[in-house]
Amino acid sequence: MLASGDVFAGYVIERQLGRGGMGSVYLAKHPRLPRMTALKLLNREMFFDKEVRARFEREADLVAQLDHPNIVTVYDRGLEDEQLWISMQYIDGIDAASVQPTSLPPERAVQIIKETADALDYAHGNGVLHRDVKPANILLARSGAGRGERVYLTDFGIARLRDDTGHLTQTGTFTATLAYASPEQLTGAALDHRSDQYSLACSLFWLFTGTGPFAATNPAAVIQGHLQAAPPALSGARPGLPLALDGVLTKAMAKRPDDRYGSCAEFAAAAKQALTNSSAPSIPVVGGPRPVTGPPQPTLGPRPTTGPPHPVANGPHMSGPGYQVNGPGPHTHGPNSLAASPVPAPPAAVVNPRPHTGPAPQPTATNPYTQQTGFSGFAAPPRGAHVHPSAGPPAKKNTGLIIGIAVAVVVLIVLVLGIIGAVSGPSSNSTGPTNTSTVKPNIVDATPEAISAEFPRMVPASKTEEIGYNGAECWLASSSSPPSPSKGEPDFGDWAAQWRCFKGGNNDDPFYRIYAYKTPADVQSVLKGLPAQATKSTDTNGGKTYTNYKYNDDGAKMVTAFTGDPDRAQFLMYSDGFSSTTVDELLRWWRSAPLN
Repeated sequence: MLASGDVFAGYVIERQLGRGGMGSVYLAKHPRLPRMTALKLLNREMFFDKEVRARFEREADLVAQLDHPNIVTVYDRGLEDEQLWISMQYIDGIDAASVQPTSLPPERAVQIIKETADALDYAHGNGVLHRDVKPANILLARSGAGRGERVYLTDFGIARLRDDTGHLTQTGTFTATLAYASPEQLTGAALDHRSDQYSLACSLFWLFTGTGPFAATNPAAVIQGHLQAAPPALSGARPGLPLALDGVLTKAMAKRPDDRYGSCAEFAAAAKQALTNSSAPSIPVVGGPRPVTGPPQPTLGPRPTTGPPHPVANGPHMSGPGYQVNGPGPHTHGPNSLAASPVPAPPAAVVNPRPHTGPAPQPTATNPYTQQTGFSGFAAPPRGAHVHPSAGPPAKKNTGLIIGIAVAVVVLIVLVLGIIGAVSGPSSNSTGPTNTSTVKPNIVDATPEAISAEFPRMVPASKTEEIGYNGAECWLASSSSPPSPSKGEPDFGDWAAQWRCFKGGNNDDPFYRIYAYKTPADVQSVLKGLPAQATKSTDTNGGKTYTNYKYNDDGAKMVTAFTGDPDRAQFLMYSDGFSSTTVDELLRWWRSAPLN
């Protein structure tokens, strides 16, 4: 922890502004310019994960390109004393989570959301998703002479770094953003700009009421609310608001992204119209909230016949054990000064959901918490059996009976001859060739050297080298502590050796890994557990055809099985693009890679 007067990366520390699950934020003097900055120091553990460092640099570079009056500016980033840091615009004010919703005028709440929506739409237009929209990441600058209050959105991209790596913090070290997570985030589906809109609508609900829309002490109930329940009526927590606001929130928080507004600004405009339309009736003060046991009814369009995918057994697994389910948690900063908010934990996400058409899942009766991996999930609903109509009985004819008897006799003779041949086996003095049709694939030692020998142009030749294809930095992962599956990443099971490579082609190439397994059966087990949304295809590389399993989850991802090559039956390859990488772009890179 730094103290006042300390110098870090040339910045002179004034004071600490706050702490989060991934690091600390300090008010610091710029080393060369006469201005104050918000200096974020990420926890040292992130330095030792090369892949995290690469993603941090990539995300910081993307955010630095955003130039909008409602987005906190990123000035610089770097590495100092084995610690990653990022310098950002200092905002003198408070965050939206520090306001008192019961005394916040509704017009001001809607204006805060409107300016945040403008920032989000601008970022979306530049291919950047936020993924962690919540009141704590909406900063309110103090109004000065001649200027009114300005709203700033902060923490683009940075919050999800820990989620990408699958690392967990210790119990209680961060507050999760479960209260504002979209159904897509909870089910591991592909995200787009409408996911941020859902979280923005949850944030407006908090600004109106002081709680999240599905506040509960049990994470299972919060998740179930996001996936199944309609947004609760505002009448129970904030009487006097126009009834039309309920319809606006219902649409913006629709379970299906297609049922939401086309943009965040469109949602904000609808909220403002509902609030200011004098002809709209107000919610009566008396009476309790309407029941929310059924699914939401969208204000426009027909009700879809199918709902979103639901968690299944062995998921969802939260990214950490500290959940925020009743709105933003406590803050260490005071009400009079604030920089870009402390680095938050990533959005809670579930990997590899399998959609189903059965009844909605219910929380399990067991304890919904696990030791370090968080929420244990819902019980999987039974899969419905597919019943095929049986054909009617064929007409009885003697000719068919005679033919059937003849065929059965022939089959019986073939079976008997086969059994005799199998029992007797080849003669001891036979000079003919041995039947090789049942020869199994060659079993290789699943070692790093075996990967290097099979893919000499993709990974280093030995453990002492670090350069792979196209200048990528490579290293050996430890088999004693395999990483947990991160958001969108499959579970690669019991692998024996693994080369990990990244930063090829001037940092533009995807990340890639090559796994070695002890048996081909281990490979098949991994393939059976791939995400349900993965599409299977056969693609050619270097004149050989292999099987790829492709899907998009926070960027394109692909698993390669080297089918048709017995020498590679114990290997798998995983290619992982950046958030802006499409499946087609990833496949083009894969086809050009020297796999053969």
